Amino acid sequence: MINKAKYSISVENQKGTSKLFVDDDEISTYPLKSVIYPVDYGSIKGYIGEDGDDLDIFIGSGELAGYIKVWRLDVPEEVKFFIQVTPKEVEEIKAAFKPVLLACEVLSDESFEEKIEKYKKNSQ
Repeated sequence: MINKAKYSISVENQKGTSKLFVDDDEISTYPLKSVIYPVDYGSIKGYIGEDGDDLDIFIGSGELAGYIKVWRLDVPEEVKFFIQVTPKEVEEIKAAFKPVLLACEVLSDESFEEKIEKYKKNSQ
């Protein structure tokens, strides 16, 4: 199991909180208007995502690790990692982001470490 203490994680949205992606008066073609986070959601300091911000991460209550890939208006695709999630939480993450979900993969701990290393600030 990936130890979250290894990473400098900041939780920005706790499980059950919602985030609005489009204002009521804004016309948008983005299919994901809002999301209710099924697990804690935040970012990892020192790792940079495709949008130029700290890398996004979901933190759950299980032992699985991996990532989802989503489509965004400002970047063609963005990878969001997850750690310590249950199989049910993986399905809930996929369901929450279904309108923009491009891929989802559960990884072994070793594969997770290899994939996330590519996002480390010093390795880019």
